[in-house]
Amino acid sequence: MKEREGVVNINFFKKVWYSITKFEQYPAMATEGLPRAIKYLLTLMVAVTIFVMIGSLMQMKQTIGSLSQYIEQNIPDFTVVDGIVEMNIEQPIKIENIQYSGFDKIIVNPLAETTEQKEQYENDETIVGVTIFFFRDEIVLKSKIDDDHISKQNYTYGEFVSNYTGENISTFNKTQLVEYLTSQGMTKYYIRYGLSAFVYLFLINLIYALLDALEIAVLGWFTTTLARIKIRFVAIYNMAVYALTLPVVLNIIYIVVNYFVDFKITYFQVAYITIAYIYLAATIFILKDDIIKKMQEVEKIKQEQKKVREEINEQEENQQEPDKKDKDNENNDEDKKEDDNRENPEGLEA
Repeated sequence: MKEREGVVNINFFKKVWYSITKFEQYPAMATEGLPRAIKYLLTLMVAVTIFVMIGSLMQMKQTIGSLSQYIEQNIPDFTVVDGIVEMNIEQPIKIENIQYSGFDKIIVNPLAETTEQKEQYENDETIVGVTIFFFRDEIVLKSKIDDDHISKQNYTYGEFVSNYTGENISTFNKTQLVEYLTSQGMTKYYIRYGLSAFVYLFLINLIYALLDALEIAVLGWFTTTLARIKIRFVAIYNMAVYALTLPVVLNIIYIVVNYFVDFKITYFQVAYITIAYIYLAATIFILKDDIIKKMQEVEKIKQEQKKVREEINEQEENQQEPDKKDKDNENNDEDKKEDDNRENPEGLEA
């Protein structure tokens, strides 16, 4: 199947409908070319990313609400003055089993004052994952994969607060912090978080979608080989993009349902690929049937043409036979006259 030039554009919503309900439209959409298929995929990924971002924002808002409640109920009174924490505790506070996946462990330890004390405490308490330490004059974020792969980031309290609020706040206390976390002042943070989450999630979703389409296209290419039908790989890839439509829609539904009911489908990714491949395979076999039908029609036309030629030849032969007989009769008459002349050269009657 070769891509054709000048194909009439099919709008996005029609493509969504055709991709889910009309296999026979896949070749027509594929002939629009790879750039339009990629554009269609980009639009799908924007839709998916929006729903994922909304879910992430809801989770973040819930997490911050839980954090403010935890601070209010479990953290002693404290004040931060010019980036220095003052808190009346005798032992460090350790918070584990955190629901928010961004952090695995939180340590509040304003008792460690020297660099050596901090480093020793970090080494003792750092776990695999993300651990955040709140020391007297700084915040340390440590990410650990294994003993050989540990990254560390240091923030002052001013920098940390500025990252979340966008404001330079150097002095606050526990009550002010709790009130701020549940106030409209967090709107700026949610906007920044949403935008950064959208960009990150969109790029991740797009990369995975392009790779998924490639995987499905390779499976489709093997299918065309087995079916003994020749289709350009770029056309197969275009159709694989459209075959992802139903899995993407199901993924959006899955995301929305998870807003309200927390459940996991263990083999969702397998089903995701399988559904898309079934759509592509169905399209390939429809194309094969169409090709077979066209070949049969061509064969019928050839047979009809052959019959017509035979009839024409037969008619020409039938027309030639009377002419030949007449000519033969004329020749016979001439021969007879010549014989008569030879027998009676004078033309006399006997």
